[in-house]
Amino acid sequence: MKKILSVAVFVLVSVILTGCGGSSSAVDDPHHEDYVPELRVFDIIDTNDTDTATPNHPHLEIDPYRNDGIFGVFWEVNSLEDYTVTLHINDQPTLANSLKVHSQVCGAGRSCDQEGGWACTYTTDFYMYCDNSNFEQDVYPLLANSPQKVYLLLKVCDSNSGYCEFDYYPVFLKHE
Repeated sequence: MKKILSVAVFVLVSVILTGCGGSSSAVDDPHHEDYVPELRVFDIIDTNDTDTATPNHPHLEIDPYRNDGIFGVFWEVNSLEDYTVTLHINDQPTLANSLKVHSQVCGAGRSCDQEGGWACTYTTDFYMYCDNSNFEQDVYPLLANSPQKVYLLLKVCDSNSGYCEFDYYPVFLKHE
């Protein structure tokens, strides 16, 4: 009888400990259906070599006559699945009515995974492109309402859902 009572107490204690997290075989599933990419870092190095990764950096300027109009865009994302990263430009800090400059699918086994970067160019005839792409975005329409100040926006989107998030920097485009 004592042996049966000991086994019953052992089972009861084991059940209580398992319920309290003492020992459990349950593991958090990192591929949970609600998992989405998280944009952790977005940085720009402008044509004056101003780096947004530096605290208290001066305002950003992109000048087509300085360093051949080349500027850098960098990011870090936390994502277990493929995601799309897209650079937009707008005269407001919103994606609505923005112009797409460049886009790329990133993930394991691709040229960008959890981080990436592009060398982008702003030309003297008001076009912008990244990584020697054949696609050049005409940004002149944005300068009609806002002579110099625009926003560069970096958007990351989950490949399996409609979830997207973005960040932005105000930038002064030189054009004279």
